[in-house]
Amino acid sequence: PLSAAGLEDALPAPAAALALAPGASLDPAVFQQQWGALPTADSWQHRTSLSVPLEQLSARFGTRHVKTMAFGTVGDASKFYFFAREAGAADTLLLCELVVTRSTGVAAATIKATAPAPVPLFSSLVRELLSS
Repeated sequence: PLSAAGLEDALPAPAAALALAPGASLDPAVFQQQWGALPTADSWQHRTSLSVPLEQLSARFGTRHVKTMAFGTVGDASKFYFFAREAGAADTLLLCELVVTRSTGVAAATIKATAPAPVPLFSSLVRELLSS
């Protein structure tokens, strides 16, 4: 039988926290320029069962310092453009395009960044915000 100590050894170590700047701001023209220039750092699809209406998604992301640049709905698809800045000296810019298809509940994310290090944590945060 497994002891409590053995079970703890089998659990993954907690992930490093992503520190995002609470007062991050970004000019829409700079967002557009960076979005066009940066390569895709991560992309995925995720079936979501949101506990809040899509219209409240921006507010949910905002509680974790992920800001909304723009959003809108065309037909069955709602598109969101989010950004965040990593806190500290790195000042890494993180960008996300999120397309949620209402009829299927599938969210497709494309993430871009000015540095690769925080991308996995940012990607996980976006997924977490979609899942809660």
